Amino acid sequence: MAFIPPFLDQLTLPILVGFVWSVAMWGWPVATVIVMPLFFPLYLVKFTIYGVPFSLVEWFIFIAFVTHLLKTYIQWRRHDEFFFSKAWAFLRQRFGKGEAATHEVRVSSALWVPVILMILSVLVSLFVVPSEADRREVFGILKSWFIAPVLYFYLIIHVLPGLRSIRRCLEWYTISAVLLSFWGIVQFVLGAAITPDGRVSGPFASANYLALYVMPAVVFVVLRLWHLFFVPKDYKGVVGMFMKMFHGQERVSTTAVIRYALAGGIILCALYLTRSFGAFIGLFVALMVYAMYHWFFSPWRLRGRRAFVKFGIFFVGVVTVTTIFFVTSDAVKFKQMFNIKSQSSSSVRLEVWKVSSEFIGEDPIFGIGPGRFEDEYHRRAPEILQKEPYEKEMLHPHNIFLMFWLSAGLLGLISFLWLISVLFYTIAKIDKEDGRKRLGVICGTMLLAILVHGLVDTPIWKNDLALQFWMIAGIIARLRYTA
Repeated sequence: MAFIPPFLDQLTLPILVGFVWSVAMWGWPVATVIVMPLFFPLYLVKFTIYGVPFSLVEWFIFIAFVTHLLKTYIQWRRHDEFFFSKAWAFLRQRFGKGEAATHEVRVSSALWVPVILMILSVLVSLFVVPSEADRREVFGILKSWFIAPVLYFYLIIHVLPGLRSIRRCLEWYTISAVLLSFWGIVQFVLGAAITPDGRVSGPFASANYLALYVMPAVVFVVLRLWHLFFVPKDYKGVVGMFMKMFHGQERVSTTAVIRYALAGGIILCALYLTRSFGAFIGLFVALMVYAMYHWFFSPWRLRGRRAFVKFGIFFVGVVTVTTIFFVTSDAVKFKQMFNIKSQSSSSVRLEVWKVSSEFIGEDPIFGIGPGRFEDEYHRRAPEILQKEPYEKEMLHPHNIFLMFWLSAGLLGLISFLWLISVLFYTIAKIDKEDGRKRLGVICGTMLLAILVHGLVDTPIWKNDLALQFWMIAGIIARLRYTA
């Protein structure tokens, strides 16, 4: 039997996959960045290189980023006679669609400052965690939940050339949500749900993880269809406005509308089967806020009583549908939601928030550090609550703001709030009467849905959810500077 050196076992497949992805990024950078959201769930596919763990989607992002920097450097140096540049020019001319128009993007420092501070806040937490094993975990969290997503954030801003490519990026994310939703529906049909309470979870260990990932896709699809049916007639017809705002000179076909409606139906069905009340609330609040903005405050707002009538009808309809979601998805859970004297999702969260507040009170500046909440809760919750908690094992504090404060300290919380404020301000500053404005508001609504859900759960602090958040943030930033 031939001897295979150990380093080949570790490196052969990652190098081959990385080479293929580098080729794609060099030759077709826009398409590569656009399709990346399809691979967000592939963080579940993991490997190690000399003891350093990577997920497949992280590897794709690092390869894409390095390739982008290398290509940018070569173009900057104007090596017209460089052999590989000439080879790629030939391949692009022969098989590709031509080079995308270059664009210069200078994003305000107001956006990058909180991003850098957020990363620094996680680095500072290295001085908080007590052991070397905990520090290694902090580096893993920093790499997977911050560095890789921020690099993708950078690629979106500096690679995507225009409105159409930005929209396509969101559509590929929606495709990934449809695939995961279909997985969850199959689980339900086959009775193969892996969660103890029978909720569908797709490939994840928790139904809440599936709900956190797919719910913003519902917002995207619903609002895309919204623009087909609820634009004012001042814009020369519904279909004409839909074409103008999102497809440029493309023709909008009935098939395209059906695809969006079908995708929304599949994702909404899976969201219903997750029985995640936090996701239901996030979706409800996001749609209500958007409806209020659309009919009362937007550049295409209505005048007089028409706005109140439309909003009132929409409010009643959404409340009715949301109530049906709550009651029919899990009637027992719905009845217990307001019960705080015995075990329920509400009482469990109240306990978690009480323990989290105690942790913050002990060290409001640095918190407890990333990755330590589960151990600290298991060890100290009975002492703080003066009784056995309803759930002895708790992965996170079920609140995104508490999570930032506990894991990244006060600096992490401030930088997160700063970033969120800058993103919403950026949406407000996007030019009016422009397709960018509508797509920007859709992204803002998706972000709002994530934040509302984050009041009772923990988005962002997970591989795919971090990529989802930074994708939306990057698109918002790119929209403001899109020609």
